[in-house]
Amino acid sequence: MWSLRLCSRGSRDLRLRITTVSHRASTTSAAQVGEVSDPGSTEVKPFSQIPGPKVLYNIPFLGTAFHFKPFTKYVPDDLLDVLSDARDKYGDIVKIRMGKDYIVYEHLRVGLDLSETFHDRSGVPRDLGTLQGDEWAALRKPSQEKMLRPAVVANYVPLIEKVTNDFVEELRKKGSVDNLLKELMNYTTESVAMLCFNRRLGTKLYKRFEKTYLDIYRIGRKEISAQRKMLEKLQKEGKLDQYLQDEPNFIYSLINDTRMTDDKINSVIMSLFIAGIDSTANTIAFVLINLALNPEKQDRLYQEIKETMGDENTLTKEHLAEMSYLKACVKESQRLVFPLMLGAIRYLEEDIVLAGYHIPKKTLVHPNMNSMTMDDRFYPRPTEYIPERWLRGTKDDIAKGQDFPFGMMPFGFGPRGCIGQRFAETEMYIGVAKVIQNFKISLPPGVTGVKTKHKTFTTPAESVFLNLTDRNISNV
Repeated sequence: MWSLRLCSRGSRDLRLRITTVSHRASTTSAAQVGEVSDPGSTEVKPFSQIPGPKVLYNIPFLGTAFHFKPFTKYVPDDLLDVLSDARDKYGDIVKIRMGKDYIVYEHLRVGLDLSETFHDRSGVPRDLGTLQGDEWAALRKPSQEKMLRPAVVANYVPLIEKVTNDFVEELRKKGSVDNLLKELMNYTTESVAMLCFNRRLGTKLYKRFEKTYLDIYRIGRKEISAQRKMLEKLQKEGKLDQYLQDEPNFIYSLINDTRMTDDKINSVIMSLFIAGIDSTANTIAFVLINLALNPEKQDRLYQEIKETMGDENTLTKEHLAEMSYLKACVKESQRLVFPLMLGAIRYLEEDIVLAGYHIPKKTLVHPNMNSMTMDDRFYPRPTEYIPERWLRGTKDDIAKGQDFPFGMMPFGFGPRGCIGQRFAETEMYIGVAKVIQNFKISLPPGVTGVKTKHKTFTTPAESVFLNLTDRNISNV
């Protein structure tokens, strides 16, 4: 059994485990957050005593440089290895100065500052990822009412399947894939466009625009205006009610919400569109890579698809509900190759006690999920791709991770969890299922793994070539 993780950049297990706790709680449960210090201790140590690099490393801005070449063997892309060293040296909770701030742990404060400056100067409204407090709640609440209900997302299954069928036919014409991620980016762009803009963008349009924040903002405003005009026309013709019954329409539900201005709608659309392309494409890529590396798992998934769908070629929401192994394959790939470099950052609004240390408000706390998902205390044989560990009824010790739900949160958790989670999961399940239904996939002879690199999302370091053996399934 080959493991993708063993071939990733810096294959050492990452052990830094920093976790957030509820602001309302005065104590922290070891079972809840994987705490390894004594949760019953009443002694609270000051922030200044949190372990971490000292002296020169604590000089604002300049101290950050001492973590990298020429002072160490690392470059900035090796941040996860720097954190691994810090965990080995200082323990499970580490305070490191990055730029001007101390972070327990993460370095994204610079990114947040840059984001605020950008929005102030450009006049572009802030999105769900950068807003805080009441402003965030005012944008989040109307959006999640439409996005987080399973029944709403289930209505998009036929539309996503149509996009996926076109994607499969493109793969069939090519016979192989020279750049897996590039192909999947086109697929996820089309799928997310169905949600955000209520229409297909088309490859030509996708190629015409550069994916920068301002470009997408302008496209969003144009699409919202076009949707308003179309809906007004349908209303005048008396066809609006029938149209809304026949087609799921997320953007119209926002337009029709009196709490939402065009700028707010555009902020939601941009959040979903930008995050939904890269993250979903990379996740599907790694699922397919892991299945190609583990043909026995691929065969089991194919058998589940055959048994569930029979002679049918149309994948329905009812089919998806029955495919437990498909969901396990996706989840195990997310564990083995965590989608984000570390995890979701949290900006503390109140003082808290974490692992026995006082953490003041306005501190950035970051869970290193890459470390937690590779911890053999929770996930036995962590470097292996074993979807069975997520199946209900698995009695073996391999399923231990099911008892630690907070150890595996690719979409975050709580009020600030990913608003597009249900849509993204549906898109992943359909994409993977239709590819495996139609093709037996493999990597070139002699390829036993794929290197990864860490940007905002974990991504293949190089173009991935995928062999496709047609199973001769028609999608007509």
